[in-house]
This record gives sequence, structure tokens and C-alpha cells, in this order.
Amino acid sequence: MTTTASPRGEEHELALLLGGRCRRCAERIPGGTALRGRPCPRCSEATLPSPEDREVLHQLSTQRATVRLSVAVVGVAAAALVASWVPLLTSFLLVAALVWLRVTLVTPALQLLSLQRKLVARWTLRLAAGCFVALSVLMLELLTLVPGLGALAKVALSAGQVAVAGLFARRYLAWQTGREAQGVPVAWWEMGLLVAWMLLLLAFTTASVLLVVYVLQSLGFVKEFLVMPVGG
Repeated sequence: MTTTASPRGEEHELALLLGGRCRRCAERIPGGTALRGRPCPRCSEATLPSPEDREVLHQLSTQRATVRLSVAVVGVAAAALVASWVPLLTSFLLVAALVWLRVTLVTPALQLLSLQRKLVARWTLRLAAGCFVALSVLMLELLTLVPGLGALAKVALSAGQVAVAGLFARRYLAWQTGREAQGVPVAWWEMGLLVAWMLLLLAFTTASVLLVVYVLQSLGFVKEFLVMPVGG
């Protein structure tokens, strides 16, 4: 960082770089500029010239993701105490939590990546999230058919699912930002992985739709059974 900057000034500069902006002119800088130590294209100010500074930015990005993930897990666990008693509501809550993680955890990290790596990382996480949501719906809505304990199990399961999804995204993005800082190009197998995620998404989505239809039909049959007069 700037050798003459105060600790507060260094924090401000790092906050700008984490937000994808130049630490001097505060203008947007292309993805990968800071982690590669390249100068700002507008004012020519050096972003992070030393490997040590780039490692600090990488660590701060990971730490910020950890804090935001913890907030999401606690929030989902609290909301699921109510939502778990209503069919499909916990699944919608899970989707909302993943959207929040995307905005607060994924998007800021993607700003640090170069264009090609950003595209690969974005679509990898999108397809992985789609597979995760479809698989989560399968697990959560099966518990809807279990009276009593099923709702309580959905609370723990939904919080755990958000934690797993967030940890995957955090570790994946930390891996990608680390490779960006080292100047490692995108590997060919990362492209092939996108195809695998697409096939998994198709399979899980089909299974989830069939299960939701089955759950709704089952709940309808249960309701009709409960209102049926005794003795015909």
C-alpha cells in the first residue's frame, strides 16, 4: 500500500480495491487489475505492486465472505422456525438466502477477477447453485411428509444447506482469486465442468418438479381424508 498512508488511510484504500475501484481516483478498474498488481488505467496509480499486498487483499476478501455467510446461516435458521411448518416456504427461504449470498458474497469477489475468469466463475457458481437448490427442494419437501419432527428437521437442514452452499462459494472464489493473484490462466477442464453442472441441473430440476407435484397431491389427499365424515 501507500508507504505514507496512515492505518485509516490504508483501510480506506483496501476498501476501495475490494469494491473494484482505484485506491487513488476511486474510479472503477477492470477485473483482475488489483490482484495482478497492474496500474489503474485512468490515473496510472499502482494498485498493489507487491505480492504481500495482493495476498492481504485476497485474505480480506475471504474474511468478508466468511462474515456474510455467518449472517446468512443465522438468518435462515431463525426464519425457518416459522417457515418450516408451511410446504415450499422453506425452499423459497433457501432461494432468498442464496440470492443474498450472491449479492453480498459472490458479486464483490467477481469484481476482483479478470473477464475470462469472471465469466467461468460466475457460470460455475450459477449452475452449481441451481443444482443445489433443486437437490435441496428434494430433501426439504420430503420432510414435509413427516409430521412434527419433519418441520424441526427442516430448520436444521435449511441452515446447514446455506452453510454448505456458502462455504463452497467462498472456497471456490478464494481459490479463483488466489489463482488470479498468481497469474494462473483458466484451465480447460473448468470449461468442461460447466457442461457437467448443466447436466446435473437438468436431472435435479426434473426430480424436484416431480417431487413437488407428489407432495402437493399427497397433502391434498390428507386434507380430504381428514374432512371425510366418520362412517362414510
